[in-house]
Amino acid sequence: MGGDVVTGNRRVVFARINRRRGDQETLEARPFTEDIRALAESHLTRHVQRAKASRPARRWFAADMAVTNDGDFLQGTLGYSERQEQREFDTDAWSWAKGATHQADAGNEQTVVPFSIDIRPDDRWVAFATAARMQPAMFCSGFERVLNQAVADLGLIATSWEVDLITSRDSVDQWLSGHPDVHFFRRTVKFTNPGRDLDDDRREMQALAARRKTEEFAARYNRTLNARSSEFKSLLEGTETGDLELVLKARGVDTDHVSTFNSTERPDEELITEFANDLQLGMELTLAALRGYLRRRESGGRRTRDLFGD
Repeated sequence: MGGDVVTGNRRVVFARINRRRGDQETLEARPFTEDIRALAESHLTRHVQRAKASRPARRWFAADMAVTNDGDFLQGTLGYSERQEQREFDTDAWSWAKGATHQADAGNEQTVVPFSIDIRPDDRWVAFATAARMQPAMFCSGFERVLNQAVADLGLIATSWEVDLITSRDSVDQWLSGHPDVHFFRRTVKFTNPGRDLDDDRREMQALAARRKTEEFAARYNRTLNARSSEFKSLLEGTETGDLELVLKARGVDTDHVSTFNSTERPDEELITEFANDLQLGMELTLAALRGYLRRRESGGRRTRDLFGD
């Protein structure tokens, strides 16, 4: 870091990689560990995101990927470059307007971030740092793009690799404790990764060839849902593995005020030391954060593995 003093913190967010098939048949493929290693070694983890009227094309790359000595984790970086005009300041004319310009296709500290993955088949947890132009939803979308591109290029079994943000059940329960008067509840169900057995929701999805199932529950006017019932609580299962997204709305004492809980906007996260441009340090810090996150899940009895295997 060249002697620069780095202060502050950086946000690390937790997610999970889930491989899903459109027909949701049992996945008879190589273990996740073998596939993710093959993708990392291929140097094919790249994708070109087409330009839009509001932005130039983006070239995505997942790079620097290496497995830790214990064989349980993989570290790397994810980022994108954009072709943009750079303008120099003309000191002689004391002018930005008269400064020379040139084109550059590059990333920077706001578009490239480090990550770490638990590559054990039944785990697949991900920790990644965020940046001003790499927020959680963008990271997940970008990582999915490069993984699925590499899967196609390598000719691996056709599955959709999805990166799902993780929201602990504790986070949901804590919000409900402070906002018990829930009057609206929307849940989006995804296939498990993938299941040898299916619950009623997912059997229905399979029969309809559906990728997602979304359902809403709304209380009668000026009433609330029975959020304390076992039926309600059973509908919350899945946020810890990325198989369910939730939106909850509750009225406060003042019925004009509505509080909202959106699981995709409240992923599990923590702060690490700022690493600035030192991506190698960033990878080590995200790995340490991921290890700590898993220890907390285990010590709290909340480590969740797939119910039906990989």
